[in-house]
Amino acid sequence: MPVLAIFKYAVKPGRMADFMAKLKAAADPKFNSPTMPHTVRLFRSSVPGPDTSGVVLMLGYPNMMSYGHRTDFENNNEEWRKLFEAHPDSPETLLSVELLTEHSL
Repeated sequence: MPVLAIFKYAVKPGRMADFMAKLKAAADPKFNSPTMPHTVRLFRSSVPGPDTSGVVLMLGYPNMMSYGHRTDFENNNEEWRKLFEAHPDSPETLLSVELLTEHSL
């Protein structure tokens, strides 16, 4: 069953370009693994204005096993961990991670 991993971030005012640069660095081929998300969607809050800090990153995987393999890769990759570890100067703060599994009616 398809899985959707939803990452919610707060981005510091004026730091959206820095956060986008971090996401671009994460897309570098050196971080490719045998299992990759099949969809990547990025949304940001539209209200109250263009510098609103809320960002939602949605990654789709064909199943929970694929999500698990990718998560294992990220957890075991020191360079990936350094890219996303929290620092006082990080442009973003990870607020939550949610996993949704598709359910048929």
